[in-house]
Amino acid sequence: MRPILFPALFLALPSVAQAQFVAGPGPAPEPMPGIVDRGTLPTMPSLGHQLGEARDRIEGGRKRGELTKREARGLRRDAGMIETLADRYGADGLSDSERRELDMRTEVLRTLTAAQRLQGAARRP
Repeated sequence: MRPILFPALFLALPSVAQAQFVAGPGPAPEPMPGIVDRGTLPTMPSLGHQLGEARDRIEGGRKRGELTKREARGLRRDAGMIETLADRYGADGLSDSERRELDMRTEVLRTLTAAQRLQGAARRP
């Protein structure tokens, strides 16, 4: 008897689980609140402002000899690619994930610029 009970219970489980997902009569459930409360997030500088600061740091590093011409060109190219991507994403409005990607790319550019400037400053006599 016992061997028959286990398969019967096993076959009944999917129908019970399926029944739990069927909406019953009554009002629709309230949507779950998001994980992040947008009202408490610090305001972030605009992407254009961030890229402008990055470009200023690149130019300043180049003028002080902290960046080689080649390094500055590569960093400017990276900034241009971020701008192009922002324009492409922004054509239909930025989603949260697109905004996070652009922020991350801009932060990487900022960090890379700072690292290369420090290396260049160490190379200078």
